[in-house]
Amino acid sequence: MITGDLKWYTVTSALVTAVYAALTSKPERYGVVPGVIPWDACDCGMLAGSVSMTYLSDTFPEQQHGVIGNCTAAWEVSEIVLQIIRCAPASQVNGQPPTVRDQDTCAQLVRRDAAQLLQAVSIKLCAMRDANDIVDGLITVQQIRGPEGGCVGTELRCQVGLPRG
Repeated sequence: MITGDLKWYTVTSALVTAVYAALTSKPERYGVVPGVIPWDACDCGMLAGSVSMTYLSDTFPEQQHGVIGNCTAAWEVSEIVLQIIRCAPASQVNGQPPTVRDQDTCAQLVRRDAAQLLQAVSIKLCAMRDANDIVDGLITVQQIRGPEGGCVGTELRCQVGLPRG
């Protein structure tokens, strides 16, 4: 099992690395970030992973709800967020909206990213569980985010269990 102070960083980094390797169109920036994944520089590509929350559990993936349970819970469970961010089609210089062709091309890229993200995380979580690196993993939701601030992308959330401590 993955343990230690950086265990959640290690899991998140392994997932980011697996996704990056699986992408057909690889973004220039990728890695683990602290906290909320920033959309501060939509430079036409970023893959980022982050741990959004951690809680105690005796029954993966359910959160422990009791003082005694908190003292004896066997597992920590974290929600890990992975995002692939791309540039969204923008208005043209003359103020005209983006062309339908540009929108279509972007839609294909985002859907391809979403499919490859889902597949890579699914495979990696199963491999980590089978190797006894994690207690278990569960993909909970995948959504398209944006367009906002010139960016659009796909976000996947999963829960991963590790031994407490």
